[in-house]
Amino acid sequence: MLSEVATDSTALLRTQMKSVWVLVFLAVCAVVVVSFQAIQQEINIRRMGKQILLNTQEVKTMEDEIMKSKVTMQKLSSQLIPLDRQKIQLTKKMEELVREKEMSVQNLDTCQTQKIESEQKKSVKSSEFDALRTNLNAQIQKVQEEVQSLQKQILERDTKICLYVDKDREQGRALCKDKAPASNA
Repeated sequence: MLSEVATDSTALLRTQMKSVWVLVFLAVCAVVVVSFQAIQQEINIRRMGKQILLNTQEVKTMEDEIMKSKVTMQKLSSQLIPLDRQKIQLTKKMEELVREKEMSVQNLDTCQTQKIESEQKKSVKSSEFDALRTNLNAQIQKVQEEVQSLQKQILERDTKICLYVDKDREQGRALCKDKAPASNA
C-alpha cells in the first residue's frame, strides 16, 4: 500500500512537472513573439532615422549650392559697370530665380507627396502593429484561460485521489492536506 501511494505521488509529481514545462514553454513562446515585434519596430525606427539623415544632408547640400549661387551673383553684379549690362544680367537672374522657384515648387510638391505616402505607410504600419497587439492580447488571454482550466482539472483530480487515500496515515494526511473532497466540505 505504501508503494502504491509513493507511485501515485510520483505520477502526480510527474504530471505536475509536465504542466509546469508546458507553462514555461508557452511563456517562452510569448516572450519570443514580443521580442520579434520589438526588434521589427527597432528596425523600422532605424530605417526612418537613416532616411531623415539622408534628407537632412540633401537639404544642407542644396543650401550650400544656393549660397554659392548667391555669392556668384553678387560678384557678377559688382563687376558689371554699364547699367544696360546690369539690367540684362538682372533680367537673366530673375528668369533663373523663377526657374529655380518652379523647380523648388516642384520639389516641394514631390516632398509633400513623399510625406503623404510616408504618413500613409506609417498609418498602415501602425494599424498592423495594433492588430498584432490585439492578436497577442487575445492569445495571452486564451493561454491564461487554458492555464486556469488545467489548474482546475489538476485540483479536481487531486480531490478525487484524496477520496481513496487513507487519511489515518501521516502520508495520506500530508498528501491531501489542502484537498478535501467537495462532498465532505
